[in-house]
Amino acid sequence: MDTIRRVTRNVKRWRDAGMALRWVAAGMIEANKGFRRLKAHKQLSVLRAALQARHNRMTINPVAHVTRAA
Repeated sequence: MDTIRRVTRNVKRWRDAGMALRWVAAGMIEANKGFRRLKAHKQLSVLRAALQARHNRMTINPVAHVTRAA
C-alpha cells in the first residue's frame, strides 16, 4: 500500500471512481516490481484446506425452514 500511496500522492483532484481505479492499478503495477516469489508455494493447498476447515467450523449453518404444527 505504501507504493500506491507514493504513486498517487501527487493527484490533487480525484474526478471519479474510474480515475481512482486507474491510479491504483498504476500503483499495483509499480508495486509488482518489488514482489518476491513465495517460497512455500507447495504448501498453499494445505493452508487453503486448513483455512476452509476453520471457516466451516466458525460459520453458523442456516436452519432449514421450520413449520409449526397446529
